[in-house]
Formats: sequence, C-alpha cells, structure tokens
Amino acid sequence: MQMDFRRTIHLNIRRYDLSENPDVLKKTIELSSYIDCNNLKGELQKLFDINDEKVIKIRNKDGVLVPISFLLDSKDNSFFIDITKVSYIDKNCASLLQDAYVDAVKQKIRTLESRIAQSELLLPQLEWRRQAYMEDTVSALTNKVAFLNRRFDELSPQFRAKFPETIA
Repeated sequence: MQMDFRRTIHLNIRRYDLSENPDVLKKTIELSSYIDCNNLKGELQKLFDINDEKVIKIRNKDGVLVPISFLLDSKDNSFFIDITKVSYIDKNCASLLQDAYVDAVKQKIRTLESRIAQSELLLPQLEWRRQAYMEDTVSALTNKVAFLNRRFDELSPQFRAKFPETIA
C-alpha cells in the first residue's frame, strides 16, 4: 500500500481579469501525490471560479511561465498564478487572416503542382530536342570530315609528286 504524501504549495495570485493592476493575494493549498494534471487544473478552476473565457498562467518564483505539472513535480513550493481574460482582437478578423493564409498556401501548392505537370510534359520534348541536336551535330561533323577527305584525296597526287617514293 502506497502512502498518500501531501505537498503544500504557496500561491501568489494576481487577478488581471478583475483589474489591470491587481493586488497579490496569498493562498496556500495542499496537493495529494495521487492527483494528476487534469484534476489539478479542474480544482484550480473551481478554486478561482474560472470559465472558458479566462486563462490561468502559472509562473515560478523567477517569473517564468511553467506548465501545470510543475505544481506537482517541482522542488519549489511557491508560484505565481496570473488569471487573465482570453485576449484576441476580433475572432472574425483572426479567422479571415487565417483563411487568407490557408488560401495563399493552397494557391502556392496548386501553382507548384501545375509547374511540375508542365515540366513532366516538357521532359520528353527536351530529350527529343537534345537527341535531334546531337544528330545534327554528328551530321555536320560527318559532312566536314567527308569534305576534308575529298580535299586530301585531290591534293594527294600533288603531295606524292613532291616526295617521290624510294624503291626498296
């Protein structure tokens, strides 16, 4: 059988949902070693009368935001709890911006897909053009070599006349 250890936590509560410069309310709570994060969150929401329009921010003694699990696991026993309203400018505006962003990304993907499809269509044509260019180059070189061979054959008797063969 496991023992139920209780842990005492000192909370410094600031209610930004009630005023812009709240006073710090000090509260002490005891936590069971068996409580999990979801139950702890529910207990804190009940304790501070929090609904979905408010947020609990937990900070350590240095003022750094920490997850709710730190209340259970941390060696510190003093935390700041900030309770604030959910802040957003305008749900419709945020939604419009998000929709515009999603539409822009979708358009970029469609454009990229279109460019890939065009590239796939052009690749066989590029291969054919490369092959045709190589054939034209080989044909031109063959014609030039044939011309040089003819010229050499035409000049060959004159060249041999200048250098008579020796009879061996």
